[in-house]
Amino acid sequence: MTNPANHITLCEEILSLIERKRLETGDAGLGSAVENYILEMQVRELETDIFENPGAIEPWLIRLRRGEV
Repeated sequence: MTNPANHITLCEEILSLIERKRLETGDAGLGSAVENYILEMQVRELETDIFENPGAIEPWLIRLRRGEV
């Protein structure tokens, strides 16, 4: 899946399915590992996009040396 819009749509559908199954089963923890993975992956992709092309927010970004958080 190379199209970013398709990737976002797929992630949205997966998260919606997890939420629906939670409501059906009453299990609030159902699919939490998958949900966390998807959300972390989306944040990493966003960070990468910003790093590669910060655009107008570049003056407000602070570079960290490797190993710093």
